[in-house]
Amino acid sequence: MTTPSMLPQNVKPELYDITLIPNLDNFTFTGEEIIDISISKPTTDLTLNSTEISVQECMVATFDGRAFAPQTTTFDDDAETVTFTFTSELPAGRSRLHITFTGELNDKLHGFYRSRYEDTNGQERYLATTQFEATDARRAFPCWDEPAIKARFRVTLEIPSELIAVSNMPVTRESQTTNNKKRIEFAETPVMSTYLLAFIIGDLSWIEATTDDGTLVRVFTVAGNEERGRFALETSVKLLSYFNNYFGIPYPLAKMDHLAIPDFAAGAMENWGAITYRENALLVDPDSSSAVTRQTVASIISHEMAHQWFGNLVTMAWWDALWLNESFASWMGDKAVDSLFPEWDTWTAFVSQDTNRGLGLDGLKNSHPIQQEVSNPAEIGQLFDAISYSKGGSVLRMLENFLGPDPFQRGLHDYLSTHSYANAETTDLWHALAKASGQPVEEIMESWLNQTGYPYLKVSVDRGVEETVVTATQNKFLYDNIVQPNETDETLWHVPFSARAVDNSTQSTLIKQRRGQLVLHSSMPRWVKVNRNQTGFYRVQYEELEISRLSTAVEKLALPAIDRLGLQSDAYSLAKAGHIPATQFLEIAQSYKNEDNAYVWIDLATNLGSLDNLLTDEPFFENFQRFARKLFIPSAERMGWEAAPTDGHLETLMRSSVLAGAGNYGDTNTLKEASNLFTAYPQGVHADIRRVVLSLAAQSGDRSVQDAMWDLQRNATTEEEKVRVLGALTEFTDRNLLQATLERVLDVEYVRTHNAVGVMARMSMNPQGRDLAWQFLKDNWDEFERRYADGGFAIMTLVSITSRFTTQDKAEDVAKFFADHSVASAERTIRQSLEAININVAWLARNRQLLADWLDS
Repeated sequence: MTTPSMLPQNVKPELYDITLIPNLDNFTFTGEEIIDISISKPTTDLTLNSTEISVQECMVATFDGRAFAPQTTTFDDDAETVTFTFTSELPAGRSRLHITFTGELNDKLHGFYRSRYEDTNGQERYLATTQFEATDARRAFPCWDEPAIKARFRVTLEIPSELIAVSNMPVTRESQTTNNKKRIEFAETPVMSTYLLAFIIGDLSWIEATTDDGTLVRVFTVAGNEERGRFALETSVKLLSYFNNYFGIPYPLAKMDHLAIPDFAAGAMENWGAITYRENALLVDPDSSSAVTRQTVASIISHEMAHQWFGNLVTMAWWDALWLNESFASWMGDKAVDSLFPEWDTWTAFVSQDTNRGLGLDGLKNSHPIQQEVSNPAEIGQLFDAISYSKGGSVLRMLENFLGPDPFQRGLHDYLSTHSYANAETTDLWHALAKASGQPVEEIMESWLNQTGYPYLKVSVDRGVEETVVTATQNKFLYDNIVQPNETDETLWHVPFSARAVDNSTQSTLIKQRRGQLVLHSSMPRWVKVNRNQTGFYRVQYEELEISRLSTAVEKLALPAIDRLGLQSDAYSLAKAGHIPATQFLEIAQSYKNEDNAYVWIDLATNLGSLDNLLTDEPFFENFQRFARKLFIPSAERMGWEAAPTDGHLETLMRSSVLAGAGNYGDTNTLKEASNLFTAYPQGVHADIRRVVLSLAAQSGDRSVQDAMWDLQRNATTEEEKVRVLGALTEFTDRNLLQATLERVLDVEYVRTHNAVGVMARMSMNPQGRDLAWQFLKDNWDEFERRYADGGFAIMTLVSITSRFTTQDKAEDVAKFFADHSVASAERTIRQSLEAININVAWLARNRQLLADWLDS
């Protein structure tokens, strides 16, 4: 295996023995590490990753008693390395590297950082925690910070006696030191990558359980929140049993901890044996948490636990294969949730939340292949997007469906067994799956992994008395077609092509060329749906007659929900790309008036919301809103505000979705009831409708409503409720009120560092707040850059708020700003946003008059 590396390959670590002493008063830490290293050939230089670390001393001792002190210590800020240069060569063989150093417990949510919160008495407190993926272990201690340079770790922490410390492994020894401090030593880890190391120090409480096979499972929170971890604990125990059985490889550590961190950049992080989360991604309050939150928490926990095998036990050799971690966790996590909670209809949710998200981003010219060459932290950070997570997970679902669940499972077991405690490349997985299935997996998947984008299939149906022939022609799908129509692209994919007829006859084949066919043993079927169960990662364009037949099937709920979702989703995207007029999407949308599935409504509402954003400044905007109201109101009235005794999970989700739709498009009765419910909020407002009540109350609210919401946000006792209220504060229609909210975004007394980005994103979705959010971002760029520009989801989300603009003037403004304010960690996102604006401009030019006439008819 040839592994890319930015570091010299002549020295490798075997064991890190790290001692850290954090100071939560002045937000610094001191550290000492002794690293057992193996030197393959004599050298005068030792180069490690290190950034924002001050090295105090360095010494190398050989095992035969010789000692070497470096003559010079050189830091390379761009490469994020430190190089120790010695006057004499260090001999080949095993030696011991000793380094002492200091650093800062930063407030940027990466590396070794501080997290601020208020305890149950309202007092300001801090804890110290870590976030090392992808390249931030080097901010906590000098190390070989690359995924293939695995080693073992022994961690020791010296902390105040009243605090608790958690790391990847169990505590082996705890002893009192001086000055009311204690020394906590943790067991040695298995061989693993640096980015999976973790340590958390604070006033923590926990609840615990032990699985049937003896694994200790714990949920840690700041003191007072521990019982809100009960759902997570119970779910984790069940998931661990599922994963052990599915993989056929028992979880290898003695314990699995889940820790809720008040300030956390991402949703969660899969540190081996010490998984960290945002509070609202782990905690469920029995009285105030919604069904959506329960589902989200279960999904995130499952994703992170799947990583304990995919990513931790077997790690990608380099970040270009990040998908081997994230795609598998996305797909496998939902597979496990579906097993535990079949009533949640997880795969329909997956199509809406993952497949369509991946298709959305990958329809841009400025997307990237799933497997993408990267060489520095800025490039690596940009891989953490919907391609690596959602497209990759969807492609795996497609492959499992093509190969069959049993061969796929056998192949995964072989892959994990062969590469345990080591690194792997994509071809290793393909070989294991090919061996298990007898299929040419590498040949099939090469086009999906190494090419940007995906196809759309133009299909025709030839009905006969005995059989029906379905013909498909594949072409590359690009939204940019609306800007540059008829641009030819010769790219081809190996497409698993499937179809289902009204009589439930099905067939599938693999299209390798431009054109392919399959034969259904169905006589003159009323309708034929291509891409059965939405397992394929592609769009489908039908002839008008087939659309009419399928729309009738949708109206009668004759198609499965997952296929109903896919039909309107494909139509919306084809309209956005200019392959069909936007009016055809609206005609199809009308057939969903009887829809009874929550995820179908949620996905349709998302697509209509995108049109709402595009049309908000058009003179016929009120006609569009009238159209949308007419679609949502019947279902909103049918569902009502009160839950029925027979309601299940999906009914609960549907209620909030259709009520939000009716209110968002201006239904006065819905808005009035939301305002009435808000007057006594939260009393009398069930957790499952709190978000929609807050949102709609804001839309018709004034300054007094805003003040009341800030009071609710300040007094909320759960992160879930705080985030609900913050979202509502972006929904006002009075621009002065929106500006007042923006003025508090960067004040940590009102908005946590990790929530500020979400508020900016939500504000940009409000037509009245879109320009305000962009101006606020520009005016306060220095602080946003300081907090978030080192990379990750936050900076990419901030930059992407510009993608909703609809004029050429705004495109020029965005381009000029980022030309003057370079952001290496979001360079691709900037290009994607500019492309999206140009698509919006062209779409309006193409559809403006068509929509005006259609909506007026």
